[in-house]
Amino acid sequence: MIERKAVLMAAALAAFALVSVPSVLFNNAIKKYFGFVGHWDVAVLKPTRSGALPPARLRAGKPDETPQPELRFVKFSVKVPNAKDVKVAGDFNKWNPEALVLAKKEGKRWEALIPLPPGKYKYICLIDGVEALDPLNPDTDLEAGRKVSLLTVK
Repeated sequence: MIERKAVLMAAALAAFALVSVPSVLFNNAIKKYFGFVGHWDVAVLKPTRSGALPPARLRAGKPDETPQPELRFVKFSVKVPNAKDVKVAGDFNKWNPEALVLAKKEGKRWEALIPLPPGKYKYICLIDGVEALDPLNPDTDLEAGRKVSLLTVK
């Protein structure tokens, strides 16, 4: 007759084999199909405007909530027939044209929609790398000795 200790050892060995063998086999499959997880790049988000927040208003009927800055959605739109690249640089994005790239829409129109707090903003369009005033906005101002478009957000 077989001893109880030998039966328990055989059962433990069988359980170990049932658990470890599939895990080794599945390990290769997991590495193959989910190997990209270890190679994700983490994006660094930087605010385009790090100055003071716009003036906040209390919400009507909710005085206990934290006031939120008032924002308006502003559409930048330029109609340029043969442009390959249209960008906008202004004081709202620290004059960085890469921060606001307009998307090509139908009808040879380039557009972008961004939130801005009320105020006056100076900007310039870059059409294929060449600076140009906004043809749809007649308001202009001077910035560092050059003529730029002026946008008033109410």
